[in-house]
Amino acid sequence: MNSKNNISNEDLLARSRELAGKTSLSELTSGSELHSAITYHQAALGSEARSRLCIHAGIALGLPVDATVNLAAAVETLHNASLIQDDLQDNDAMRRGRAAVWKKFGQDIAINATDLLLSNAFALAASAGPIYAHKLVAIMNRAVARTLQGQTNDLHVGQQPGLDQAIAIAREKSGTLFSLSLELPLVMADYQESLSLARETGTLFGIGYQIFDDLQDREGDRLSGNTANMALMVEDNAVSKYQANTAEELAYYFLNEAASGAARLPRGCGDLLIEKCSALLHKLEREAA
Repeated sequence: MNSKNNISNEDLLARSRELAGKTSLSELTSGSELHSAITYHQAALGSEARSRLCIHAGIALGLPVDATVNLAAAVETLHNASLIQDDLQDNDAMRRGRAAVWKKFGQDIAINATDLLLSNAFALAASAGPIYAHKLVAIMNRAVARTLQGQTNDLHVGQQPGLDQAIAIAREKSGTLFSLSLELPLVMADYQESLSLARETGTLFGIGYQIFDDLQDREGDRLSGNTANMALMVEDNAVSKYQANTAEELAYYFLNEAASGAARLPRGCGDLLIEKCSALLHKLEREAA
């Protein structure tokens, strides 16, 4: 095990990013459409929140550095695959401030890019620890199934989903990959008994994160008529079952529940998630002031 050294988590994040890019392109012809599409998508970085959580958890649990890097690369690669597919199916033309992959390269290339990144994510996870490969792949498969179920429900929920439906979709679409960031390191560290807690913690955070994001977009979505915004749904729904009466209170509820769950995870592997919950809660407080 090699968890305490002079390598910073930012260094590991950079290594993970490089590994994800290198492996996804390794079998492609440079300059081909598929090579160009994946390079294009990966060049526009997101928050990398999931890979950051995975790296923090792996180091906290004492995993080898190389294994931690591979797991983080697997999670972020899977997330990127989901983004390309989501944009295509939702007909969203923009991603991270520029044209989405399907808009720039066409629908067929977007489908191929999604398939390749999905396959690559499994390869990265399996290579993190050969003796754990079966368990890691099984956890990954569950995450893919749950995410796709959430996406399918989102596509067929109709123009005016109810709040409970929207929360259920966010649990699967947003929450599952946050959970995966904790589950994979826990599997390799032999903390099987903590997987259920990690799953619930990650999904609670995913819901809270989505509500927070919808709060930021609330006025714009109100003007555009986007009825899928959960912050707008709260205005027309009683949410007392979640101990909340406003969208802000609903976000507080899920983020606080996520932080509480993260605090019970072994060896402080959920501490970064607690920090993220705290940062979002503080921002909500500042905006409310």
